[in-house]
Amino acid sequence: MDSAVVCNICGLQYTLPDDDAVENLPHALLCGHVFCVSCLHALESPQSVITCPECQLDTKLGEEGMDGLQVDSRIVGLIYTSKMNKRSSHGGRAWRGRRFRNPPSPPSPPAAHPMQSTGMVHDQEMVKVLDDALRKATKNLNTLHDQHQSLVQGIQAQQKKEKTRITKEIEDCIEKATDILHRRGGVLRSELSQLEQSFSAGQEACQRLEARHTRLSLAVQKARHVRQVPSLETYCHLDQVLETLQEPVDTESFDSSCLTLRSGLSCVLNVDSLTEAVQNCLKITDCSDELESEAPAPPGPAETPPSGRVRRGRSGERRRGRSGERRGRGSPRLSSSPESPLQDLQTWTPPHPADRQNTDHHPDVIIEEIIEEGDRAPEPKQRLKQKVQKKTRKAQQDRVPGAHQKALRAWVAITHVVDPTHFYVRYMAERKAGVALTRKIGQFCSDACSHFTVRDQLSTGMLVFVRWKDEMWCRALVSELFQEGCLEPVSQCPVSEVARLRVFFQDYGFSKALAVSCDGGLGGLNKGLRKADGLVQSDLHHWAPQAVRCSLKDVIPSDLVKGWSKEACQEMKRIIGSNAVEMQVLGEDGDTLLVDLKTPSMESTMNNTTFSLREHLVFMELARFYSPLAPSGGRRPLQFYPPVHPRLNTEFSAVVSHVNTPSDFYIQLVDNNEFLLLNSKLQDCYGSPRAESDLQIYCPVLAQACVALYNGKDWCRAVVTGFSGGQLVEVKYVDFGNKTTVSVKDLRQIKNEFFALPTMAVWCSLADVVSLENPWSHHAINVFRELTENKFVTVVATKHVSKHTAVPVCLFEVSEHSSEHLVSLGETLVREGLASFSRQVPLTEPSPLEKSVWDPPLVESGSAAVEPAVSEPLGPDLTGVQPNLTLPTSLKDLRVRVTHVTSPSNIFVQLVQSDAQLKRIHDALSREYLKSEPREVDWRAEMMCAANVNGVWERGTVCSVSGGVAKVVRCDFGNTVKLHMSNLRPLVPRLHGSLLLECCLGGIRPAGGRSTWTATACDFISYYLTGATAVMTIKDPSAARPVPVSLFCANRAGQDVNVADFLISEGLALRERRAKAATAPKPEAARPEDAGCGSGAGLACLDERASTSGDVACGESHRPPCTSPPKPAPRTTPPPERVQTQAYLPPELPPHGLTRMSVCAVSDDGVIYVMTPQAECEFERLQESLQQHIKTLPRLKPYNWKNVQGCAVMGPDLLWYRGQVQEVIGGHLKVRYVDQGVVENIPVCHVYPKVLCEDVPQLCVPCQIHGVIPVGRAWQWDAVALMKEFLLGRSLGVQVMELPEDPRGLVTVEIMLDGMPLSRIMVHHQHATVDPDVSSTEDYVVSAPVPNLDDWDINIEQGLEEPPVVLGVYSNLKLPDEGQRFQVQIKHVRTPNKVVLSLLKTSKCEDESLEEALNQVNSDPAGLTQLTDFPIEGPCLAEYSDGKYYRAKLLGLELNPSLRLLVRHVDFGSDDLLPPSKLRCLPPSLLRFPCEAVCVQLAGFKPPVDCGELERISYCPEWSMRSMLEMIDLLHGPLCAMVTAVKPKLTVQLYNADGTLVYVPLVEKGLAEYD
Repeated sequence: MDSAVVCNICGLQYTLPDDDAVENLPHALLCGHVFCVSCLHALESPQSVITCPECQLDTKLGEEGMDGLQVDSRIVGLIYTSKMNKRSSHGGRAWRGRRFRNPPSPPSPPAAHPMQSTGMVHDQEMVKVLDDALRKATKNLNTLHDQHQSLVQGIQAQQKKEKTRITKEIEDCIEKATDILHRRGGVLRSELSQLEQSFSAGQEACQRLEARHTRLSLAVQKARHVRQVPSLETYCHLDQVLETLQEPVDTESFDSSCLTLRSGLSCVLNVDSLTEAVQNCLKITDCSDELESEAPAPPGPAETPPSGRVRRGRSGERRRGRSGERRGRGSPRLSSSPESPLQDLQTWTPPHPADRQNTDHHPDVIIEEIIEEGDRAPEPKQRLKQKVQKKTRKAQQDRVPGAHQKALRAWVAITHVVDPTHFYVRYMAERKAGVALTRKIGQFCSDACSHFTVRDQLSTGMLVFVRWKDEMWCRALVSELFQEGCLEPVSQCPVSEVARLRVFFQDYGFSKALAVSCDGGLGGLNKGLRKADGLVQSDLHHWAPQAVRCSLKDVIPSDLVKGWSKEACQEMKRIIGSNAVEMQVLGEDGDTLLVDLKTPSMESTMNNTTFSLREHLVFMELARFYSPLAPSGGRRPLQFYPPVHPRLNTEFSAVVSHVNTPSDFYIQLVDNNEFLLLNSKLQDCYGSPRAESDLQIYCPVLAQACVALYNGKDWCRAVVTGFSGGQLVEVKYVDFGNKTTVSVKDLRQIKNEFFALPTMAVWCSLADVVSLENPWSHHAINVFRELTENKFVTVVATKHVSKHTAVPVCLFEVSEHSSEHLVSLGETLVREGLASFSRQVPLTEPSPLEKSVWDPPLVESGSAAVEPAVSEPLGPDLTGVQPNLTLPTSLKDLRVRVTHVTSPSNIFVQLVQSDAQLKRIHDALSREYLKSEPREVDWRAEMMCAANVNGVWERGTVCSVSGGVAKVVRCDFGNTVKLHMSNLRPLVPRLHGSLLLECCLGGIRPAGGRSTWTATACDFISYYLTGATAVMTIKDPSAARPVPVSLFCANRAGQDVNVADFLISEGLALRERRAKAATAPKPEAARPEDAGCGSGAGLACLDERASTSGDVACGESHRPPCTSPPKPAPRTTPPPERVQTQAYLPPELPPHGLTRMSVCAVSDDGVIYVMTPQAECEFERLQESLQQHIKTLPRLKPYNWKNVQGCAVMGPDLLWYRGQVQEVIGGHLKVRYVDQGVVENIPVCHVYPKVLCEDVPQLCVPCQIHGVIPVGRAWQWDAVALMKEFLLGRSLGVQVMELPEDPRGLVTVEIMLDGMPLSRIMVHHQHATVDPDVSSTEDYVVSAPVPNLDDWDINIEQGLEEPPVVLGVYSNLKLPDEGQRFQVQIKHVRTPNKVVLSLLKTSKCEDESLEEALNQVNSDPAGLTQLTDFPIEGPCLAEYSDGKYYRAKLLGLELNPSLRLLVRHVDFGSDDLLPPSKLRCLPPSLLRFPCEAVCVQLAGFKPPVDCGELERISYCPEWSMRSMLEMIDLLHGPLCAMVTAVKPKLTVQLYNADGTLVYVPLVEKGLAEYD
């Protein structure tokens, strides 16, 4: 038989379904190996997984099971072919067999030769029959051989399979047996506690030596004190001290024989018993395939249960003191009735098969009993009982750890607290034993024989059962007994005369007084008390008391006279509560364990952080240690490296970080950048919520290095310097030098990596200056602080000192001019009469300061304001709903949200500033249709409707209706949805409209010469744009829809990318073609529009160069053709082509004031070209765009350059630049690079008459020097060379003095070179003269007067000038009281659980609302005063993107690259980064209104612990971006709030209109957790 049709595992032949045998088809696994159905069923695991036995590859079965596997068609074909061949061969053999068995009658022989003919015929027939028989035998031999080979291979495979399985089971059993032996070894090792008894004599000798050593040490100490102070002789017994000192030490008096004494114990292995036990418990049986490790048959009624039939106990439970627990666990199962409690030791009934599942959850015997009793003969009942009693007594003795078991840890529960040195605990490991004991006592008490009779007596110390809570009986000891008629307790009395008694619950540790009702009988006594007879007591004697008495080690009351206070006990109960705590056993005192309790952190019970209860009580000043505690591990805690002192007589720049007195202050050297990196790492490490739980300090110690919160916001390195009581700690910030008192909650453990950098605060004192008073006067300290604190100074160290001494230094004011004399602050104090020199030092007069200082204020550098992250604040009024889109005045740089994309010619966007209107519309729709019922409406196409899309009511337009389902276009989103008729309502007319803008990408057309966009381009742009936020510029708002626009989206690197250019770079679009203008150029009045209609991608303008309708992409509106068609080109060689290009847009002029700019070029006529930092960034982006426009050299053609202004130039680096043709010189063109100002002569072949990126203005600004006239009225070549040497390639401060009327003109500026104006330099070198039209050379410089501290000009008669009036701060929004609900509106969302809300009812002051007051202010913005003072939290007016001013407050400033101020709109909660030019002073009339928005914390939920979302909120990584978006969707609609807490944070609960909590859907989706 062919091996291909036989299974490789079982050796059986594959069969087809129509065979007489059972179907056995070949199925192929994923790995390609084929096996039969029966073998695959045997290999299938409970998880529906089949592991291939040859390659170990797993195959997962589907819902169809085995039928889902593919049948091997090759083997099935072989089987079918073999079957057909067998049928044909069987027919031929049958015929031949019949012929051989019944040969036909021979034909009649010829008459001539009868004998010869008969013999020949007979021989022929015989040969033929033999040949047939031999062929059949040969085939049978082959068949037998094939069958034999298949059978041998199958048997070998099955033997190998069975051998592997049995070997694995043997290894498993051996592993289990090894585990049992290891556990037995652990039990034997635990019995080594008896070893101490063998060395009792040696221990007594050690105790005597310790006592002698203590007496001698004390005597030596007393003798030394008396020797130093002889008068102390009267206070001690000097004779006894001398006797102790002179007493000789007899080494032979101490027994040293214990050093060689042996305990006599040894471990013996009974090999015979072990061999016999192993043979009985581990063997291979014939009845089943499983290995047995238990007795083969259940024992008889008189036998003890073999331990092999009982499941093992948990390995994690305690072994000592568990005999009673095992007894208690076994009792309910073994005892047949409560009347015979000893039957559990006399009979044993095997568990019913149905109860085996229950026995798995209640282990009865631990592993030691399996080893000891697993294979022994059944022991007598009395002997078994004695063994259990012996084990129980041993467990009770070993329960309390000895000296060798210190630092034992266990989890316990506190049952009763008397005081911190007297309380009771129960081990959590014995919880099940306690349950079994309670059940057993309940069985005893349910028996009538446990009732008291008149003949019974009660005595103190007697064991009784007391009814406790929940009908539970507990065992207790009688501690006090009062007889009727007696006032004093008695030791014994009849039960009928008991008046009251006090019992002690030995399983819980507390006492309770019981009163017996005098009803003349024992009914009242038996109702709450039961007796324990001798039989019960002997049975319960094996159960050790569950409550263990403990005491906190080395802790005494804070007041020894009053003892333990009530607050200490209450604090201990509050900390522990009913939770399980970790107990660390440190020793024992009699029957009391000396312990310490480790409880989880109070701030976060979800982490593993624990702290010591002893240290907590000491820290709370409720207790104290009566003996010093050695540091853990004997190591000293890590300390900070001392600061690095400055070198002698060397000037260093520093900042005075803290001032105590002029002789005690701290400085920081500013030339160390490592501190900035350290500070950043500190905030990152300790600013996360996880650091609060993992690194919390609960009991700080003196001089401990830590990290503390500085000013409530920054984490800084510190060291503990003292304790202020309670939970307040005094710390010193080692990097600043100041000390403060903080809460212990603001301390964190410091990581070792933050010890690497030395402390930054250097302790200093003023050299050669002493105080006139001792100590320094407050006036002198305040003056010194004003001069130095948090200011830059120049430091010079004058003397070497130790690391722990103040460094004497000289402090000098930092001068802006290196040539000026440094002003010594010590001399300043001496001149003021606040200090004096310690030695004669002459006073030096500083040189007079210049009256004008070249330090004008910083202003805006021309950069646009950052758009806010929230929608445009339109006020709290919801009544004014604008249903239609209104385009803003400025059509450039509009922030939009792409809602739907069909193709590059059909894009739907929403303006971000319309979000508030969209929300109002959705709220109005929700109020109108939320509770409405469906109506019978004949819906038709083009009908406006209100559609319920995913539970939100929106505006829509019906496209078509079919079978009760309507296709609706969402008016505010652009996409089409299918909705049932029941989700549609007629839309009220006042809500008709759309806030959607349909637009298209201008300046591009489909690639490949197509008139329509390809599906690839449509899918590509839809994938990248749908749902994205972009910046849009509308090219022509008057054009028909879709409106041509330019879209810019941010890529992964954060750079804005033109979507049209991106499609061109991907090969999905081409530039729109333009036709040459055949007519004269348009008038000059039309040129600005013509120049402004282009885009950065080279879009076509709506002028005479507009494309014809045939060149416009499909879907775009047709533009009108040119009035006169272009002239056809002549067929002959054309003359130079006349071309005309417009000049590039003029540059954006910088505003007045000081701006940081870089000089890029100086022309030969002295014109200086400068670029702002923003222009430099724009130039880099422009260069990338330019290279995409022209990727190859254009075809050379002769051009007439007369009318060419703007052009494209190939530079020497083979890159394209924008240029402007100035002059034609032969075969060269004199071209100026419009973005750099450089002028070069360029070959004609490298200049192309095409304007690139015409909507981008020139990036360099031409300037001229202010206030000077060049010699000869023109700059000479040497003057230009000097300016190039001074200016080129440098970033300088440029003061804009005057802007030209023509935007292409020269800007008059003054350039500062290291504090010196360029005009003075040119006048000094005699290249220019001062312009007489300028009255003074210093009038045009805005100077900030520097105070001369030595020149006091005070007019005593008139007094000091009044300081400018500074407005106060805004008043906060007052919310209703706690528990009251009120309607709110969400203004801003910072995180899912932190929002800014406002009340729906607006406040009015004197019948005027805030909105009316703001409208009045915005009606005349020119009358507002520009803000000049920038105090933090100061009120102001901030300009928003809509051009209006809103109330705001200052939060901070940013100086990179120019000055910008961070403000917060107090009525909306959003932040904005603006230049000072967009801030105005707040009128006092607007300060009376309280803030209309307040930031609150939403209660009830928190970030999830495990969240699979990868995109997180950057400023709050605990929340995912998806949770943020989901929460924003949930906050639409009417909301109600209720204040739940005011401190420490204002917390509210947020409800929907139907009263449900807002955050519930967020929790249900797994994006948040309940708090």
